[in-house]
Amino acid sequence: MSLLQNKTIKARSWLFTPATRPERFSKASEAGADILIVDLEDSVALDQKNDARANVEALLEDGAKRLDLPKLAVRINHPHSLAGHDDLSMLVASASVPEFIMLPKVESTEQIQSIVSLLRDVNKSVLIVPLVESIKGLNCVDAVAGCDSVYGVMFGAADYASDARIQPDSLAMQLARCRVASACAMVGVKAIDAPCFTIHDAQALRDDLTFAQKNGFSAKAAIHPLHIEAINEAFTPSAARIDWARRVIAVSERGVGVVDGRMVDEAIAREAREVLSYI
Repeated sequence: MSLLQNKTIKARSWLFTPATRPERFSKASEAGADILIVDLEDSVALDQKNDARANVEALLEDGAKRLDLPKLAVRINHPHSLAGHDDLSMLVASASVPEFIMLPKVESTEQIQSIVSLLRDVNKSVLIVPLVESIKGLNCVDAVAGCDSVYGVMFGAADYASDARIQPDSLAMQLARCRVASACAMVGVKAIDAPCFTIHDAQALRDDLTFAQKNGFSAKAAIHPLHIEAINEAFTPSAARIDWARRVIAVSERGVGVVDGRMVDEAIAREAREVLSYI
């Protein structure tokens, strides 16, 4: 069963770590992150790309070491760049592949389909997490979210703000986040919110998480381990919410009924199944 089919997987918190810092990979486990993102792109200087790639290759070859880590995502460089080509060549030749490949600055379904096809040619299967980081990417997010092998879509707030010429706290940014979450909900894939970049501002993180929860996200990225506990707590259903979901499922299995004043239909049952996937 693929991760995409396995609804019980926990993927609430996604921690970015530069591929040049392999000594930090274990920090993801220590912090409780569900997914370790080993980054080959923005956090790696051009003259360090080869060393970073070698670290990822070593990690993929060392199955025993990966047992001590969360599930692995690798963010590659843009596939149309020379560094991106080298990243893909490494993944094609590697002993194994990560659970997820993250694609930066996705602006078409073709970018996803070409990579999925390339890996299938060498009998490798991997789930894709596209990053929507531009106006053009946001305009095609419905198609991107529904593309074959996409597990979820992550919003890239910093690059999007630059491309759209907006401020991080603007209404335009909030609307863009909602647009990504809505596209993911439409096709049933995970909506992953951008990191909170103010690392030591607990209130800013709480505000970010509150917005994400209320507007359709079910996961959030982080750039520092300090944020992981709050993210996991925010996206873990309360005991009351779990009890509600179990009652909904019980009623739905009998056909029709009412739970807490709400008629149980397939949409409500789907919501309940989503809640129970986190426990």
